[in-house]
Amino acid sequence: KQWYQRRVRGGWFGYRAVLVFKNIQDDKIEYLAPHDAVESQEQKVRLLKAFNKDWKDPAWRDIIYTDKRYSDEQLEYFNTLPSNRAHLINAILDRHKEGEDDKKEM
Repeated sequence: KQWYQRRVRGGWFGYRAVLVFKNIQDDKIEYLAPHDAVESQEQKVRLLKAFNKDWKDPAWRDIIYTDKRYSDEQLEYFNTLPSNRAHLINAILDRHKEGEDDKKEM
């Protein structure tokens, strides 16, 4: 597993795939050094220890300050296995439909 921390959503972000093209080069592409969102050595150690202890426990994702956080619904979705998401998606859609119906009645 690879972990990735960034300022906007913290650890609640992951790459699902990376494509590497060995024989394609473009001299116009500017190299940008990666941003180190986990600034202190203490935070890095805490993050790695928490991740290595139990990567499914999301505590490691919240070690740094983030500008935005995902909603409880989004976190529930991310923490649900893809094979079990259809039921969850339907429940979320039903909750939002009920909210829209309540607004119409007002």
